[in-house]
Amino acid sequence: MAPRYDARILAAVRALDDRSEPMAEISRRVGVAAAGFGLHKPSYVHLRRLIQAHREEEDAERRRREEIRRILGDVYLDLLRSRVVDPYEVAERIRDAGR
Repeated sequence: MAPRYDARILAAVRALDDRSEPMAEISRRVGVAAAGFGLHKPSYVHLRRLIQAHREEEDAERRRREEIRRILGDVYLDLLRSRVVDPYEVAERIRDAGR
């Protein structure tokens, strides 16, 4: 079974992740933070998985925000052209954004 890490380690992964640095460097920084918390240093393999998951979440959120911007741009153009905008359709498109 995979170990469950303290929330402080997960927070450290989110705070210390820097895509311009190699994952090994991020792992070292998280290890130093874990030692500062008085916790055991997580293995590189586990930290790599946590870093990848964090990056995937960031990418998904970025894509969702971009899609919402496009939806709002469409609504704005429709309003400028005096077209009727169905708020329920807009709400559904926003709800489904990024899925």
